[in-house]
Amino acid sequence: MVIEQQVFNDNYWGPARGHAPELEVPVDDQTGTPPLTYSHSIGRGEQTGQGFRYPVDLAVNPRTGCMYVPNRSYEYRIELKRITMLTVDEEFLGQFSTGGEGDGDIFGPRNIAIDGEDNVYVTDELLQRVSIWDEDGEFLGKWGTPGSGDGEFNKPAGIAFDSEDNLFLVDADNHRVQKFTKDGKFLAKFGSFGTGEGQFNYPWGITIDKGDNIYVADWRNDRIQKFDHDGNFLMEVGSSGSDHGQFKRPTDVAVDQDGDIYVSDWGNDRLQMFDSAGNHVYSFLGDGTLSKWGVAKLDSNDYMWKERESAWGLEREKFFWHPIAVEVDPEGRVLVLEPFRTRIQVYNKNK
Repeated sequence: MVIEQQVFNDNYWGPARGHAPELEVPVDDQTGTPPLTYSHSIGRGEQTGQGFRYPVDLAVNPRTGCMYVPNRSYEYRIELKRITMLTVDEEFLGQFSTGGEGDGDIFGPRNIAIDGEDNVYVTDELLQRVSIWDEDGEFLGKWGTPGSGDGEFNKPAGIAFDSEDNLFLVDADNHRVQKFTKDGKFLAKFGSFGTGEGQFNYPWGITIDKGDNIYVADWRNDRIQKFDHDGNFLMEVGSSGSDHGQFKRPTDVAVDQDGDIYVSDWGNDRLQMFDSAGNHVYSFLGDGTLSKWGVAKLDSNDYMWKERESAWGLEREKFFWHPIAVEVDPEGRVLVLEPFRTRIQVYNKNK
């Protein structure tokens, strides 16, 4: 198979690849106590090993606590593509996979999920398939057929498992969500192209709450849609804009045990929080600090500390810069992934 090289931009899949515009220092005009408290940051920019290179998503195994981060890296440096294994406390556990077209390879990884048997699933929009590994990174298999028919997909994106371990897959270019068994057997679908209730315009991230309700980040429609387990429309959250509660190209959504909703508002450089009814609660602009890995690297060479201290624009470092994914881990911590800053910001929910 020959992989088609593609050019992405903000009018199509800007967050998937490409360069982000310069980040201005945002103004926080909110009052009251934030419902989340910043804990720490994870990651640093690395070609391999303890760090990330254009990370695109994350998933945490609820049994082991291992976090998996697919690194898309560069299309012209495919050997740097990999899946990093680590903990939320920034312990490096290893990595697996590499760039290519063979079994166990990745080329255009988009999203990641973990099933009830601890197996890791990754959608690959360029290879047009779902690849599967066990918890230690041993390749188990792959499935997927390009197209627009039932069970076929075009640019697979977000994936999530329900309580019965069925897989829901966002079929981005076909503007729909499909339901499969874990081995790729088609079960059902919902959605079509458009702006109405239950319709999509290049959907992206997906999550499923404890009641098996489904939430989809409707990227081009600048909203989150909620559905029941059968794909019936329940609720819409957000609209286009930059005010609190509005979105500019939301990429992902997560829901905690209280039913609160978190959205990575990519184009507005922020994380937004809503209650279970879809009411806006708070917008987070970012609080990032140097990670353990980052400090260790700077400590290895005093010259790098001096270079950092003389760097221009460090006052912007703490802010989110096009966050692409959000996840609530088994401990209830909110994890926000930034590909351009090669890091994850971790927040605790205030009780």
